[in-house]
Amino acid sequence: MTMTRATPTAAATTAGRLAGKVVLVTGGAKGLGRSVALAVADAGGDVAFTFHTSNEPAGRTLDEVRERGVNAEIRQCDVRDSAEVRATVAWANERFGRIDGLVNNAGVMPEHPFLEITEDQWDDVMRTDLTSAFVASQAVIPHMLAQGGGSIVNIASRLGQVGWPGVAHYASAKAGSIALVKSISREFGQRGIRANAVSPGVMNTDMGRTVMDGEVGRKRMAELPLGRFAEPGEVADAVVFLLSDDGALFLGQTLCPNAGGLMP
Repeated sequence: MTMTRATPTAAATTAGRLAGKVVLVTGGAKGLGRSVALAVADAGGDVAFTFHTSNEPAGRTLDEVRERGVNAEIRQCDVRDSAEVRATVAWANERFGRIDGLVNNAGVMPEHPFLEITEDQWDDVMRTDLTSAFVASQAVIPHMLAQGGGSIVNIASRLGQVGWPGVAHYASAKAGSIALVKSISREFGQRGIRANAVSPGVMNTDMGRTVMDGEVGRKRMAELPLGRFAEPGEVADAVVFLLSDDGALFLGQTLCPNAGGLMP
């Protein structure tokens, strides 16, 4: 009889990786951000996360994180407002006494044909998906330098690596987030700051299901060697790896948990 080994759970494979560390996650109420917050907690890290308008999901996520026995706090923040972002970083550092990891996850992906994108729409996506990551990183790095180091992870996207019709603003912002971590790593790597990106493909989240459930999703599925889309918890494991000391040699890198949809 052939024996099969059970796949370890995320909590089992990451337990203790982030013990004693504090991680700030933007957009942590639901979707990938929620999964990242839970994965950080499963790895033993304390969690601060932001939400914008999803009050009830934020409260549920906070309860789930605290059930894992770690400290957790939430704060409402519109990441398009740079002053709010800087205040949030200061709040997290004051509440926890340090910030070891920053996950720039908050983002939007509206769809508009390229010739119909207005400057206001372009600016809104850029401020949400890219400028917020720049502002948060700029605000957190002095705290990380004072404590001897830290890790920044930007949530990018496969579309930022290949471009895509109908989402030129989103793809451009995500491409910028990849360049941002390279620049941060080159400037601050010797001073203990690591910055990397995680670039997933389609995930089983509210945002991802708008793609998965249609004709585009069926075509994308056919392109995947793995034969399925990602679960957000699987992508969150890659984030935890980069936040942890296990990722010590990773600077300016982009991990691509995309089921084989892009092999850079």
